[in-house]
Amino acid sequence: MIEELFKGLESEIVGLHEIPPKRGEYGEFKFRNEEVNELVKRLGFRLYSHQVKALEKLYSGKNVVVSTPTASGKSEIFRLFIFDEILSSPSSTFLLIYPTRALINNQMEKFEKENTIFEEICGKRVRAEVLTGDTEWEKRREIIRSKPNVIFTTPDMLHHHILPRWRDYFWLLKGLRLLVVDELHVYRGIFGTNVAYVFKRLFLRLKRLSSSPQILALSATLRNPKEFAEQFFETEFEEVKEAGSPSPRRIIVMFEPRRFTGEQLIKQIVERLTRKNIKTLVFFDSRKGTERIMRLFLFSDAFDRITTYKGTLTKRERFLIERDFREGNLTVLLTTNALELGIDIGDLDAVINYGIPSDGLFSLIQRFGRAGRDPNRIAINGIILRRNGLDYYYKEHFDELVEGIEKGLVEKIPVNLDNEKIAKKHLHYAIAELGVVSIKEIEGRWKRFIKTLVEEGYVEVTRNPITGEEEIRLRRPPVYSSIRTASDESYFLVVDEPWIRGALQRKRGAELLRFVNYLKVRGMVVEEVDEIEFHRSLLPGMVYLSRGRPYMAVDKIKIEKFHFVFARPLPIEEEIDTSSSKIENIEILEVKDEKTVGPIKVKFGRLRVRHEYTGYAVRGRDVERHVKRLEELKDEGILRGEIDIVPYIWESWKFARVLFDTPYIREFETEGFWLEFPNDIRIVPEEEFREFFAVASEIDPELAMFLYNRISRKSLFPTLLGATTHYIRSFILHHAKDKGEEFAFAVKKMIDSKDGIGSGLHAIEPNIIKLAPVVTHVDSREIGGYSYDDFHGKPVIFIYDGNEGGSGIIRQVYENVEKLMYRSLEHIKKCPCKDGCPACIYSPKCGTFNEFLDKWMAIRIWEKVLP
Repeated sequence: MIEELFKGLESEIVGLHEIPPKRGEYGEFKFRNEEVNELVKRLGFRLYSHQVKALEKLYSGKNVVVSTPTASGKSEIFRLFIFDEILSSPSSTFLLIYPTRALINNQMEKFEKENTIFEEICGKRVRAEVLTGDTEWEKRREIIRSKPNVIFTTPDMLHHHILPRWRDYFWLLKGLRLLVVDELHVYRGIFGTNVAYVFKRLFLRLKRLSSSPQILALSATLRNPKEFAEQFFETEFEEVKEAGSPSPRRIIVMFEPRRFTGEQLIKQIVERLTRKNIKTLVFFDSRKGTERIMRLFLFSDAFDRITTYKGTLTKRERFLIERDFREGNLTVLLTTNALELGIDIGDLDAVINYGIPSDGLFSLIQRFGRAGRDPNRIAINGIILRRNGLDYYYKEHFDELVEGIEKGLVEKIPVNLDNEKIAKKHLHYAIAELGVVSIKEIEGRWKRFIKTLVEEGYVEVTRNPITGEEEIRLRRPPVYSSIRTASDESYFLVVDEPWIRGALQRKRGAELLRFVNYLKVRGMVVEEVDEIEFHRSLLPGMVYLSRGRPYMAVDKIKIEKFHFVFARPLPIEEEIDTSSSKIENIEILEVKDEKTVGPIKVKFGRLRVRHEYTGYAVRGRDVERHVKRLEELKDEGILRGEIDIVPYIWESWKFARVLFDTPYIREFETEGFWLEFPNDIRIVPEEEFREFFAVASEIDPELAMFLYNRISRKSLFPTLLGATTHYIRSFILHHAKDKGEEFAFAVKKMIDSKDGIGSGLHAIEPNIIKLAPVVTHVDSREIGGYSYDDFHGKPVIFIYDGNEGGSGIIRQVYENVEKLMYRSLEHIKKCPCKDGCPACIYSPKCGTFNEFLDKWMAIRIWEKVLP
């Protein structure tokens, strides 16, 4: 089948493996009410062994975490439990938490289908409602009046709406029988830390109401589900992790673009799958990627059978796409991680991933699990490699990738409940929700933040004159912020209109929130971003793409804890790219742990990171047109800085730079580890010079030394920024046209050696970050790094958590750092490029535009220090 399907693409296939099918294991369970036993018969399925085990534990009163593969019937456990419980106790309530609204709508649809059959059997229907940010206020009031038994909602809604308005939901919380938390594995990093504290607030409220529901947590295949659930909820759990569901014959195919570009290869593969009517999901890392690939099919016969699917689409648009895909009107969906979770789009036979996801196998396992729900068919799992370090690591270690997918186990998930900023703000919320709080009610980690809230004037501690107990009372009400970020501040990119500016200046509090929602409905809010994205992409004059449309960021105003960045739309056909440059400084606040790897001391602790955004580069076909806009912004007093067009053309793309008069600062505390190298590696630049001068001197030693003395990257970089290396190569070739490639490369490396040991360390740092998902399941996009050739007398590389306060991800990387160091050396050496590329040492986040990077030096440093 594979040979026929991909005929003509054999040269692009670099890995192929078949995983044999697995038979299902079944069990029997007798529900308390005969009507539910009849429901199971009417639904026409047998219970899998893991469903039976989970039900047995639930009915014995335990909290249960079920960790089995995608499409293994985990949701059926709580649906049947709810139907049975309603018959025995009609006033019971059930709270079902999902990480996304799209998943809720899908699950509600499934619940109502079974609810209809349930009603046919017993003559009563379970009242269930969806309560999300999309729910209109009139509908919310109706829900409060009608008091349904089942509420489908998100952790965001629990945080923003249910807990602050708990009196409206007294009936739900007081009668709560079961709390269901689906997709538990999604709650990692900053989002996970926030959600863990939302549940901590929920449990405090339930304790006040003398309500003690059981918890059913459903997750992807974790290696340690019990440990994670107990850490996350801070209560005891029993686990079920041996899946009884069957799985199909699965074929893993790895493609490397050779005769085609990556995008051309995607087109070839998708057209083949469409012609064979093989239902397929193609995953991309970005919305922009899905739209760009969709344009390739404009004149293809397959165009009408393909569409994009993104979380930013309206609820109605998503519903129509899901229906058309289930019914066979669509064959291929080009999607982001919006379809990574268990949204039911019917049976599908193939999942193709464009590259390895930035968190490694963590997301890949979930995505590949979407294909092959029918055990009698063949599932195709394909990877199309990009020029990326993680992709090429798994190309070299295909067996390791296959083993990870075959086992399907996700290692330890990072959640940091010690993040002071997050813990403190949720304590503030909890006190506001509970009213007067006895200090005895505040347990564990929260206790140490009471003093800080008192010092900051948010609460006060007084002694109750009757009981003599210390009590916490609210002094300043909190502003509820997003639980998707660590910050308690929000950033909105807003279309620059005078009436919007004027209205924002007049509004505060609840009125301001209502106006923001109004702007969203009007389409005047382009996007909501975080502080990191603001500094990286939205400083005055920078160009930001949203849904394929370019916008120019203008100025920003702050009202309470909301930042409004105004943006002006640009012509859609313009080609402009802006990328910020920054200076980084790191201060060690506390050393918590340390170890040695050979002569390297590796330390873990608390850091203070300071980013100074000094300006940005402007590239693209329409640079001159954009520079005119920047000059106008300067005349308006919005852009304060120098604007220069560099008198240099790079592949017909003009280049300009902006240097701010005063840098924009982002400073935060976080967790990190650092590698202290021995000083004897400082000889490496001298070794590099000698080795390459020996090569160049055999051809023309005088010209080699002339060019070496004439060119300095450090002097060119302030003007040329990311075009510096290209200029150096061009300058060498201009003066040495007849000397050959070997001479030009040797001279270039002689010049590189001038930059010192820092260029070697700087090359190692992004490579460590790229490969971090290989030894952990962290998302490399959340990790930052910086290197010093002299940090208090030592060459040092810092790797840190990019989230303020730390999200727990870096501890895992630190624990696996020795493996990571050896894999870094192996990966850089094996990369076929001559002098560095995106697959080994380049990074799109580099604050120096991938300058001052030396692959040769990086390899030599590792070889000197790793035994």
